Parts: sequence; C-alpha cells; structure tokens
Amino acid sequence: MKNKKKWITALSIVAAMCIGCLISSCSPSNSSDPEPKSGPKFVAHRGYSHSYVANTEEAFCAAARMGFYGIETDIRKTKDDLFVCNHDATVLYADGTEKTITSSNRADLLVDPIHNDKTNDDAYLCTFETYLQACKSGGKVAVIELKEYFGDADIRQILSIVDEEYDRKKVSFISFYYYPLSLIKKADPSIPLQYLSQTENDANFARCLKDGVSVDVRQTILTDELVQTFHDKGLTVNVWTVNEEADLDEVTQKGVDYITTDVFCEE
Repeated sequence: MKNKKKWITALSIVAAMCIGCLISSCSPSNSSDPEPKSGPKFVAHRGYSHSYVANTEEAFCAAARMGFYGIETDIRKTKDDLFVCNHDATVLYADGTEKTITSSNRADLLVDPIHNDKTNDDAYLCTFETYLQACKSGGKVAVIELKEYFGDADIRQILSIVDEEYDRKKVSFISFYYYPLSLIKKADPSIPLQYLSQTENDANFARCLKDGVSVDVRQTILTDELVQTFHDKGLTVNVWTVNEEADLDEVTQKGVDYITTDVFCEE
C-alpha cells in the first residue's frame, strides 16, 4: 500500500503502556489529538479486546491510552434502568452461570466477576458511565452501539448520561436498528450516526442516503461502489471487524473513513 503508515499490533509492551490505568481508573492520555493526520480513523472494538475482556473497564482504559480515534461499546438496559456494556443479551460469569440483562437488577449483575479468558485478574461488567469516563480520559470518540430497540425515554436517558459524563460532540451512535437512530437524529441532528449492516443491498441503505445517516458495514459486503455512493452524499463509511494486514490494506484502498478493529491502532 503506497504511503502506508506504520501500524502496531498486539505486542507485550502494550501492557506496560496501560498499567497506570488498569488499577482503578483511567489516567489521562498525553495526546491532545486522537485523529490520524490522514487515512482512515481506527476504532477499538469493544475496547482493546485483543488483550482484555471485551467491554470491560480494563479494555476501555487500555484503548484510551493507545492511538485509537474512538472506542466502541455495546449498551443494554437492566431491569432497574441501568445501562451496561455487553455484546450479548446474557452475561457469562466466572463460575459458569449466566444472567439475562433485561430481567436482572444492577446489584445482581455487577457484584460477581465475569468470565475472563484474557488475563488472570477478576473482570466485571462495566456501566455505561464508566465507559464514557474512560473515553473522556483519553479524549476518544465514544462509538456507542445500541443493542436494543430503544424508545424515546431510553434515548433521552442515554443522551442525559452522555451530557453528565462526557460531551455530545465526542460521541457517535451505531445500531442494526434504524428506529433508535432516527430518534437520536430527531433529538439532536448534530450527533453522527452509522447504520450497521452485514447484508448486501440492504433496503435501509436507501433510507440512510435520504436521511443523511452514514453506514458501518461488515467487511464482507464492502464494495468500491458502496463507498463511492455514500461519499457522493457527503456521508462516511465504517467497516468491521478488520484484524488482518491483508484486509487492512484492502479496506484502506477502498477509501473507508473508519476501521473497527480488535488489533490495529496508529502508533
């Protein structure tokens, strides 16, 4: 790839770089500008999930101290209205038990360590507030995936938490559900949105182009035509999840704006 930047992968030195933020809270990043000077911007997939349990404070803190533009997470809502960071609808704990987030209260979900196949330390379910604090500590854009079909009250609550913990100008929202994205656009048109898709010729692409919503697509459906179509409308294209050098070269050459990855970041 011409004029290729130097990228780093999962090296053992990362642990040393991040040790200061993994004790109890995230230390501020020394970088005042997380954006690379040119080329696509890199988004840490569920934090630095290559080396830490995905969607945990440890993963977010590690990503906050590295050369990422943004940190992605998945949020779900507990029975007693707390937003937590977890990809699946259930949480797997260290003792092998599982709990469903929507039917459990925060006290039941947060007290016990979750399954950890990355480190020897205890890891715990992370709250949305803690995630935003980690993003703030490193000056990273918070890329928030709405994992549920959230309604008006939920969106108001989510935006209120963002206002309390961080800054609307430093967040974006992504979702496979178009409806909650439309609610955010209605509440605050200035917030960047990306519709998630892994379907070729997704019927919602036309709606995105009409409404001014960008896309975040699976690498397997990314085409030059899709990138050009959205760029022609002044919209952006994110691609997930890119973890191989050959794939990195390919999507970069296609001109994507963001790359969501478990591995790569700008050095």
